[in-house]
Amino acid sequence: MRGSRIAGFLLTALISLTVVFATSPTILNGIKLGLDLKGGFEILYEAQPIEEGGTVTKEALQQTAKSLAKRADSFGVTEPEVTTEGTNRIRARIAGVQDETTVREMMKKPAELTFRGPDGKKELLGSDFVEGAAEVAMDEMNQPMILIEVKDKEKLREVSQRLLGQELSIYLDEEMLSNPVVRDVLSAGSATISGNYTMTEAKELAEIINMGALPLKLTEKYTQSVGASLGQQSLEQTLLAGVIATVFILLFMLFVYRVPGFIACITLIIYNWGLLVLYYWMQATLTLPGIAAFVLGIGMAVDANIITAERIREEMRTGKSLLSAMKAGSKSSFRTILDANVTTIVAAGVLYFVGTGAIQGFALTLILSNILSMATNVYLSRFLLKLFIGTGWLSESKHYGVKPADIQKLSDKSGYEDGYYRIFNFTKLRNLFFAISGGITVLGLVFVLAFNFNYGVDFKAGTSLDMVVGKTVTKADAEALFEQAGIMPETLTVGGEGSERVTARFDRVLDSDKGEVKAIKALFVEKYGDGVSIEENTVDPGIARELAVKAIYAILFASIGIIILVSIRFEWRFAVAGIVALFHDVFVVVSIFSIFRLEVNLTFIAAILTIIGYSINDTIVIFDRIRENLRFAKLRTFDDLSRLVNVSISQTLTRSINTGLTVLVASFILLLFGSKSIALFSMAMTLGLAVGMYSSIYIAAQVWLLLKKNSIGRKPAEEGKPQE
Repeated sequence: MRGSRIAGFLLTALISLTVVFATSPTILNGIKLGLDLKGGFEILYEAQPIEEGGTVTKEALQQTAKSLAKRADSFGVTEPEVTTEGTNRIRARIAGVQDETTVREMMKKPAELTFRGPDGKKELLGSDFVEGAAEVAMDEMNQPMILIEVKDKEKLREVSQRLLGQELSIYLDEEMLSNPVVRDVLSAGSATISGNYTMTEAKELAEIINMGALPLKLTEKYTQSVGASLGQQSLEQTLLAGVIATVFILLFMLFVYRVPGFIACITLIIYNWGLLVLYYWMQATLTLPGIAAFVLGIGMAVDANIITAERIREEMRTGKSLLSAMKAGSKSSFRTILDANVTTIVAAGVLYFVGTGAIQGFALTLILSNILSMATNVYLSRFLLKLFIGTGWLSESKHYGVKPADIQKLSDKSGYEDGYYRIFNFTKLRNLFFAISGGITVLGLVFVLAFNFNYGVDFKAGTSLDMVVGKTVTKADAEALFEQAGIMPETLTVGGEGSERVTARFDRVLDSDKGEVKAIKALFVEKYGDGVSIEENTVDPGIARELAVKAIYAILFASIGIIILVSIRFEWRFAVAGIVALFHDVFVVVSIFSIFRLEVNLTFIAAILTIIGYSINDTIVIFDRIRENLRFAKLRTFDDLSRLVNVSISQTLTRSINTGLTVLVASFILLLFGSKSIALFSMAMTLGLAVGMYSSIYIAAQVWLLLKKNSIGRKPAEEGKPQE
């Protein structure tokens, strides 16, 4: 029996890891990279009718989107993504472009429908046809044909007489749709187009003719453009940060949790592989924020392993056997893990539905990582741990991080307070921490009211340019080049490694038609060489207002969703205390950004929503232990209630520190080594995670204590005295 268990564990681990390492190269090569990683541009167009009084129909919008995709194809672009949004918008994502300026100029031109003679001369334009008059009919051979009607009968008569017996080819832009032969002189202003069409092809051609010249004017409302070399640099920097963070987490788990940590290392490797597989199968696009979410997800995924390992340790200290402790610890930790993961998914889900582009990539990664974490770091970890325990290897308590001196007799446990824990009096200083948090809140409120935020172009509108020039740049030199271009930014900073990065912010939208961005880049290339790579973000004022409203809704809806979830899973006092701590965490981070004038943009909102999800995640672990201990506690006085809170926090303190540390270190590594494009995101995450660890203990639990005190028999006579 033991031999079969040993074989089962080794085979399971070996086969799993072999599959991971054998398939990883193929999967990595097959994952689609976003524009911010391989270069290219993303543009949100607003479509308007060219002719006064015209309308933007659904059909015209869809056909224009198809035309844009075909135009991109003609420039050798691989898999351009062009989609319609709402009633009058088209979003185009074009990667791997060599001559971006030319492509962008061609993309904006209205699609042109023309009828051309054998010599290529344009004989009829789309605007010559009566809109809506083209329809599909059947000829005498029961084959589909298209009936058309022109506005100027004489023009059609002249063209048909001149080209009698010749082809009059139909083109959309430079794509030939059909080349029918003129068989009669058409004097009535109507004609038929016959060919070897299917019904679907005939209907599509009729729709195109009905839309005439597809009279839609496209205006750029939102633009993100990333140079190929800048994207590659961002990819390399962020991947390096991811590798460092992953290695740290694996070593941490192995060193701190011994056997469960070893099992966690195996499942974390499989978890990373599984997340890549999901991206590969879904053909999802991996973005720079998505990689950041991937790295943070590793830190969050290890949370399940830590919670389970800590609960197993607790059960072992009560005197249970190793197998019994594993079963009991796994069972008691599952509810906590489920609640914590669902809250993060709620926040990420809201972010996905209100976000766009790279932000959606971040949210998708966060959602997938939480779902996959349940499969690998809960079920697979338990399966492997059970197999390992069955082998009889390393069965001493020390291999699970439990000192023999800390193990009680099973019969000695009589209450929730029993155990090896050192109980700290967290509730004693609650008023001090309330005052500290209140002071930061007031200070932040003063700064927000007095100075507002340093909004990025996402919310303020305008254009931002980030350039990596490959050589050392001084601020004076950069200012001189902008002055030479006649386009001075509102703010200009020089930084990055070796002072190679120039960041400029304009309060107005730079005019692409006038080639303002192109002119700026040309001057930098002239001075610093062809190594100049530029990232452009342009946001129209209307889109900026829309994004600001979406950001407010995102935070509001995520908060409401979490309140409802916590209320259902716990009770209203926990929900109120949790939301107080949640808003505390958000406002502290917001205050710091306001005080130090750090830029607030869409990635900042992504960080705030992640903080919301993870902050309540950390708080729920403490709440879950308080709820568990409530079943055994005898609460007669406020001191009894305070004792309950102190014991519950002390029992979960190691878990709170260890899980907080893993995610915090991952975030901090992203800040140090990751791309500068997500530096503010990483900073917001690092601050938020640190504040979240603090608030779970000193805000959330203490607020619940005060809300709960009225439900017990009496208040304490001397509330401020320290407990024994």
